[in-house]
Amino acid sequence: MKKIAIYLIMILFLGISCSEDVKVNPELAGPLYGLTKGEPGSVDELIYNTWEEWGMYYLYKFEPYAFQVTNWSGYFNKWYTPVKEENKEVIRKIINHIQGGIFVGLDKDLVQGSWFVRTFLCDSLCNDYDYNPEKVVDIYLDNGDCIILAGVGDKMNNFTDEDWDKWKAGLSSLLISRLYLGATEQPDNFFNTRMKDANGKEVRWILAPWTADPTGKYSPNVYTFRSNGYVRSKSSSFQSETVNIVDYQTDLADYISFLTTTTKTELDYNFEVFPRMLERAVALIPYLQRVLSMDLEAMQNANCPEDPVGADYFKNLKK
Repeated sequence: MKKIAIYLIMILFLGISCSEDVKVNPELAGPLYGLTKGEPGSVDELIYNTWEEWGMYYLYKFEPYAFQVTNWSGYFNKWYTPVKEENKEVIRKIINHIQGGIFVGLDKDLVQGSWFVRTFLCDSLCNDYDYNPEKVVDIYLDNGDCIILAGVGDKMNNFTDEDWDKWKAGLSSLLISRLYLGATEQPDNFFNTRMKDANGKEVRWILAPWTADPTGKYSPNVYTFRSNGYVRSKSSSFQSETVNIVDYQTDLADYISFLTTTTKTELDYNFEVFPRMLERAVALIPYLQRVLSMDLEAMQNANCPEDPVGADYFKNLKK
């Protein structure tokens, strides 16, 4: 199955600050959280080496209230259960998927400046101060300089490739959102190509009935939205295909996902069949390469090793 490192969706931010700002000091950071190198080849050694190389902590043993805050600066108090010792090896998969997958093709300095200093790992996590089955967290919660990952245990031990793809999708989305929101320049050329009506106002939805795909390859919804330059419609909690056009951040996220997780064969097909998709991709690619320092070819190659694009594929696209 194709490995997906970057599959983007819109992410909502909690907007809550931690009570402390942790500054990574190479001389103090390891001892600060009690990291040890551990035995050669062990999970602890991998955690320590990741901190040394990236300045990022992966913490599975920590004080009960290490990431929980209740003071004048904010309130962040969540129920969780710690990682079980017998599930410790799952942490290796997590680190490899993030550091060796999600970060592939991205500028290291930008990643370090945008990603979290501390990654707390939990077996179970609720977005509430006490256990609440209706608020169980599937993937993560973020808070200031830290992120808390859930399901590090039996759940992940039984993950299929599809489950890992979905898991990586959420974290990849968050990373790209933080890179984009932290940039001083916005992709105006790309946003200016959004669908407009006769008066020059942006169109907010495309009502059904939609145009049927003459080849039957895509649903009428997908075919219609791609004909108008959108990867997909804005999904809801009830339907994946709706009449609504995505917002700016989702639009950007969809295109980054499309460019970096789609096989060369499929990219070629879409750019030939949907001229508006090609036009919008050409408008966006220089921004991704220049401002966000994305190596799009490397990202696509990592995600689609069975059908990779060649060198300068994206650079050479012409509308």
